[in-house]
Amino acid sequence: MAVPATAWGIDVETAQNSLTAAEAHMAQIVADHEQLQGEISTSQEQIDATTQQAMQAQEAMLEGREVVGKMMCQEYTNDSLGEMITLVFSAQSFNDFLRRVDYATAVMTAAADEVEAQKERKATYEGVLDELNTQRDEQQLRLTELDAKKQEAQRVVEEASANLDTAQAEEAARIQALAEQAAKLEQEQAQKQAKAEVSESWDTAEREDTAAAAEAVEDTSASSANEGSANAGAPDTGSQNAGASNAGSSNAGGSASSGGSVSTDPSAGWQSGVASAYGGSSDASTPNPGTTATGAICDDYSMGVAVPMSWPNYSSYLGRSVEISYNGMTVVATVNDCGYMGGGSRSLDLQPGVFKAFGFSTCQEWGVRTVSYRFL
Repeated sequence: MAVPATAWGIDVETAQNSLTAAEAHMAQIVADHEQLQGEISTSQEQIDATTQQAMQAQEAMLEGREVVGKMMCQEYTNDSLGEMITLVFSAQSFNDFLRRVDYATAVMTAAADEVEAQKERKATYEGVLDELNTQRDEQQLRLTELDAKKQEAQRVVEEASANLDTAQAEEAARIQALAEQAAKLEQEQAQKQAKAEVSESWDTAEREDTAAAAEAVEDTSASSANEGSANAGAPDTGSQNAGASNAGSSNAGGSASSGGSVSTDPSAGWQSGVASAYGGSSDASTPNPGTTATGAICDDYSMGVAVPMSWPNYSSYLGRSVEISYNGMTVVATVNDCGYMGGGSRSLDLQPGVFKAFGFSTCQEWGVRTVSYRFL
């Protein structure tokens, strides 16, 4: 129901009728807003639960990948198949031969079972990640609609104010009530982004040397990863590979020299930005283990990331989960730290567990790379 725009100098009766219509319109907007808020809260609970499942599946998949990798490396190095054949045919008797055949069969079966188990772990992770992406996309639609409701509420206030410019003074209180309702919608949204407290034990903040070192290796790391540039579209998780999901349209292996995206809107969806690395045994500028801004541990296995303190609402991200895509792989991590990060020229700072999940061993090997990411 639209509030008609009228010329200045309207009579009081027309202004009062316009105000009555505006009040009815605002009441409907508030009802729609409350319904959307409830749906968003419910979907966020689902996203949080699915994110936890994704992290658990991701951990199991990465551990399994390491086991299978070691098994394959041992097979290649030691020629286990040749040794097994030698073992079987060096039997001293027929019974000894049967025992050795049974042993060889058990060893080969165990190896095959481990490979099959890893396939199942990978499929489980990909399935949970697909579900997570679907839930987050649906929530994004609700957030967009919620923003439209807030803008509509503001328009109602502005139009009613214009129509009542020449109305009786006592009607101004009704206009004020409308404005307070619109302001309350903004306050509710701001309360959703309440700032998290920073831990007193935080000791990973002084890491600018690592950031500078990461920039120094940009030329080599970017050239090896230059397979395209990241964009803000959601990854296509329909065909995952290499132990994580395929990022499809987010082939984020391009050079990071152009600087990172610094969007700080939680509802902004997929973003493209520059990511550096820090922490663990390959970072001499931070303790190992270190303590992040939330009090979490930062070591060679931590699955956390930091955001830049130059973002105006940076601390509201602490404790949230973030989905990161790079070079055909997707990793889910937790925001548990913050830092200077080149004054915001980098959007994320990856801890060891995250860049290792992408296949890199050290902070220096990762360097500075462009990724796609969105907050869950």
